[in-house]
Amino acid sequence: MNVKWIFLPVLLPMLAGIGITFLPFRLQKTRNIFTAAAVILNSLIIFTLVLSHTSGTLTLLNLTKDLPLTLKLDGLGVVFLGLIGFLWPLAIFYSFEYMEHEENLPRFFSFYTMSYGVTAGVALSGNLITMYFFYELLTLVTIPLVAHEGDRRSMAATRKYIYYSIGGATLSFAGILMLYSRTGCTEFLYGGAASPFAGDRFLLIAWLLTFIGFGVKAAVFPLHAWLPAAGVAPTPVTALLHAVAVVKSGVFASIRSTFYAFGPVFLAGTWAQKTAMAITAFTIVFGSAMALREQHLKRRLAYSTVSNLSYILFGMSLLTFDGLTAGLSHMLFHGIMKITLFFCAGTVLCKTGREYVPQTVGLGRKMPFTFLTFGIAGLALTGTPLLPGYISKMNLLQAAANIGSPFAMAGIAALLLSAILTAAYLLPMTVRAFLVNPEESPSFTEKDQDPGARMLVPFAVLVAVMLILGIHATPLMNALESLISGGM
Repeated sequence: MNVKWIFLPVLLPMLAGIGITFLPFRLQKTRNIFTAAAVILNSLIIFTLVLSHTSGTLTLLNLTKDLPLTLKLDGLGVVFLGLIGFLWPLAIFYSFEYMEHEENLPRFFSFYTMSYGVTAGVALSGNLITMYFFYELLTLVTIPLVAHEGDRRSMAATRKYIYYSIGGATLSFAGILMLYSRTGCTEFLYGGAASPFAGDRFLLIAWLLTFIGFGVKAAVFPLHAWLPAAGVAPTPVTALLHAVAVVKSGVFASIRSTFYAFGPVFLAGTWAQKTAMAITAFTIVFGSAMALREQHLKRRLAYSTVSNLSYILFGMSLLTFDGLTAGLSHMLFHGIMKITLFFCAGTVLCKTGREYVPQTVGLGRKMPFTFLTFGIAGLALTGTPLLPGYISKMNLLQAAANIGSPFAMAGIAALLLSAILTAAYLLPMTVRAFLVNPEESPSFTEKDQDPGARMLVPFAVLVAVMLILGIHATPLMNALESLISGGM
């Protein structure tokens, strides 16, 4: 496909989102058809761009002579773009059933669809300035989604989301300006622009500012608190926030700035690298420990996300090709596993009104498909062999073992401890859901049942993909390595 069409995955969802608000749809069903058509068409365009190996750079606007807003599709962009292109249609169909009795649906689906285009803009950004623009625009279009319910809890969570996002934006923008002032470059090129400035403390501080700034959306400790709080939003929102759009944009931006702006050679062995490795290793254990003690189901999954995002950032912080590939494999697999878990949690909330883990005891007998899906995704996230989480975690362990430094060994210990904690906070919950204890199980009603096809079909697709990837991930891993090495 010609590079001039590379703007379509960004523009189409934004125009469709505006149309959802202002076009005179008489029936919600008609609006749903319009929304689904726009999302599916956008995913088809995305996969056409990816499969046609579209290359080249498209300049959207020149802010100054040396600072253009550009779009470009490279190997790293393909990874993130492919993930959102696959998961967004599943999320939109799930949301139709979940949201059918909610209010303000035109506003919800408008911003939900526009956020697809903005996230695609992050993936397709051709330089740091463009990525920063879409990265901050993503905050703006997701604020109404977090605040959708409009109650006190939602408003408090939204304020926290805004405050943390503004803080992160300030730090990352400062780091970008520092890089530009020293190197005069904002373009993405594997190896970065800082290699000639080995040991430059100014640039090391600049990178650490971008790492922490982008790390706000990636929920690194102690900048993670906004993520569990955002769980008050409707589950279709939290599923995308915690699995695909916002948090993965934070991870993606951090990887971009590390490998394609500053450069692994410049950072390797420095105090800045060791600081990032320490932060991510601690966050891995912290997130898992908090998930174990949390009894609210969605917040438990949110803390799990806090932990797993730092799996990816830890792989990145190794500053090796193997570490990057391992981190990206977990980015892909975690997106699939975690959106599945959130879909299941949202189904329990939507169909039964139950929010807390103890309330799910025995519920698997009434909602077998939901809890079977939850169990498979939980096993995958724990790292069970023949499921995708095992593959990405083994990739991370191997990449860290190849480094062999004390900080890498600390990361290995964190990964192993987190795997144990993950099993502890996910697997017993599934077992208890199917083993009814009359003294602990909630009283059941006729409403306690599996959802309809609009929710069940995404379940089935995601389970099938997890099983296929767990058994036969070699083609995907080969493709991933090829995509990343192509940018070297």
